[in-house]
Amino acid sequence: MGARRRRGRPRPRTLSPPRILLVHGAWAGPWVFDRLAEELRGRGFLVATVALPTIGSTVDMYADAAAITEKLDAADGPVTLIAHSYGGIPTTQAGDHPAVERIVYVAAFALDAGETLQQAVGGGFPEFWGVADGMVSMGRSRTERIAMVSADLPLDAPADLAAQIADTFRPQSLAAFTTPVTRVAWRAKPTTYVLTERDALVPTPFQEHLVARMGADVVRVPTGHTPFEDDPVWFAGVLADALETAETSR
Repeated sequence: MGARRRRGRPRPRTLSPPRILLVHGAWAGPWVFDRLAEELRGRGFLVATVALPTIGSTVDMYADAAAITEKLDAADGPVTLIAHSYGGIPTTQAGDHPAVERIVYVAAFALDAGETLQQAVGGGFPEFWGVADGMVSMGRSRTERIAMVSADLPLDAPADLAAQIADTFRPQSLAAFTTPVTRVAWRAKPTTYVLTERDALVPTPFQEHLVARMGADVVRVPTGHTPFEDDPVWFAGVLADALETAETSR
């Protein structure tokens, strides 16, 4: 991706280091942020992650929101929530918590009251959802899953990266995708949206629709759906710069 690669400025350390809570997307887990979290910590951030319980069980989206709330309840200072993809939905539900100072959506579903993920993707079951016994898999086979991941990666990605990523995905509760949002944190909190311009999974026009109705600050990046997988060093710099800009503009 050439010219977009840069390390970003280390954030000056303060008496109260800024806190970040990373919220993963569908079918994934906190491990998707391992390299990004390391880079953010190197820039002076205190970074935590949350494991969403709808992965591997049949609980609904509100259980994911409760897991986020539990982390926020334990925070000893202001927190910036950074949510990826599906993670934007329980973040929207839980993010009006008093500890939250800003929400950053990364190619994420920032839904409004009454909306569900299933509605956002057009209603019904998309062809790539493998639905069985109250659970949803990404893709109906491993081959399809790898192909979906590969389509979103940069052309210079290692040949085996798509399979490595696809093999970490686990089935997720169908109820996570059909539970409506009842609280809308982006209406109550300062919000930044990182819009991925080469996204094969959450189309850019849909992201632009979300941004338009939110009125969020926007950072556009020329990447696929998971910039933290493509280049965590560069993307940590993008996030650090976005948060610094938001802080100085307050």
